[in-house]
Amino acid sequence: MHQADDSSSLIALLCAGSRTVFFAFALSLLAASCSTVYRIGESKDTLWKLRGDHNTIYLLGSVHVLSRKSYPLKAALNRAFDDSRRVVFEIDLNRFTTTRLRQEFKRTAFYPAGQSLSKSVSPETVELLKEVLPVYGLTLKKVERVKPWFLAEWLSSRTLEMAGFSETLGVDVYFFRKARSTGKPVFGLETIRDQAQIFDHFSNQENERYLLGTLATLATYPALISRLVTAWQKGDVRLLDQILNQDQHADPVTHKALFSDRNIKWLPQIEAIAHENENYLVIVGAGHLVGNDGVVAQLRRHGYTVEQM
Repeated sequence: MHQADDSSSLIALLCAGSRTVFFAFALSLLAASCSTVYRIGESKDTLWKLRGDHNTIYLLGSVHVLSRKSYPLKAALNRAFDDSRRVVFEIDLNRFTTTRLRQEFKRTAFYPAGQSLSKSVSPETVELLKEVLPVYGLTLKKVERVKPWFLAEWLSSRTLEMAGFSETLGVDVYFFRKARSTGKPVFGLETIRDQAQIFDHFSNQENERYLLGTLATLATYPALISRLVTAWQKGDVRLLDQILNQDQHADPVTHKALFSDRNIKWLPQIEAIAHENENYLVIVGAGHLVGNDGVVAQLRRHGYTVEQM
């Protein structure tokens, strides 16, 4: 069908928390003011340890797109995997299929008959798209059925791909392959349908704002992700919070949909794991672990001791 409707564009949305975590609202960085963020040294990792009743839970903040030069990963990450009996991702990657992904996102990412992209955004945005889309081998006609948020995700993904980043090199995929090769059970905190519905309640205005924010920063997006990867490799929680969560103030509606609501939903599941007898490695987008409403901060407020490694 349309170029933006093929399996490769849908795979770019494998983990909505990944591609959308790194969406292009970040040009300038805000100063961190959250009391749950503390100064750390370069020896730290974007990895936390939580002591359960009879087990250990490792919380690994993932970057879902990396380049080859990001490997090998730091030893502490692999040690956490080795010490864990079970691995939890945002979705159960064992249950992932391109067909299922296409089916779920087709329900939420495309306009029904009689509606279209150009009818849902302003004439100024239409003209901007006419300038930008040819750079990606697209035309307005090819994406008319695609909702603005999905187009923004596709453009972000394609921009990173052209800069040498790939979701196939992401932390999630790396450890999923290790889990399969070692026979470790894999679980998910949410489903593909859950992720496909993240933007489903956006109004036309919110959809257009999301798209415009992406278009405005596509040129600087690879540089931002490079900076993010460096912060992630150093375990620089302060900088990760600045990069990943600045939209909490600039666009609270999007932040709530992408992070806050999902963090709250995941928390009881992670707390339940703390009562198990086996060690777990939980891998979610780094943006879900840092910040005042991140999983780590919420676990601490619930009385758990969570130590950055």
